[in-house]
Amino acid sequence: MKIFLPLQRVDAEQRMVWGYGSTEALCSDGLIVRNDAIREALPDYMKFGNIREMHQPSAVGVARSAEVDDKGVYLGAHIVDEEAWKKVEAGVYKGFSIGAQVTRREPPNIVAGVKILEFSLCDRPVNPESVFDIYRAEGEDAAVAQVRA
Repeated sequence: MKIFLPLQRVDAEQRMVWGYGSTEALCSDGLIVRNDAIREALPDYMKFGNIREMHQPSAVGVARSAEVDDKGVYLGAHIVDEEAWKKVEAGVYKGFSIGAQVTRREPPNIVAGVKILEFSLCDRPVNPESVFDIYRAEGEDAAVAQVRA
């Protein structure tokens, strides 16, 4: 299972990006992942907090924060890989995608249990409602991405 969500904020100085890693929105594969399933799996994931690039086996960073709110899991990730960071700054990577093993389903398409394997920086949204703007704050060089409501 892989789900994409857009990056919402970028801090170039600290190489941090923020955004939703999973929400209860209908995914392109027809699944809905319950926030409760993510909430239950999050402590185990945060023991390692691995951030990958396009679901490849190489880590490019680490999750520094992850909180489940009414919408989903909101991640803050520190990106240490130089090439991956360049892609974030250039807008190539536009969001996070979750890589997880489904451990429990409720018919017909509800994911009620998961084991989070990783979150990845990704380039293409699978959720048509996930749109973001990139802008530069006045007087700053850092690119900032923000979801448009």
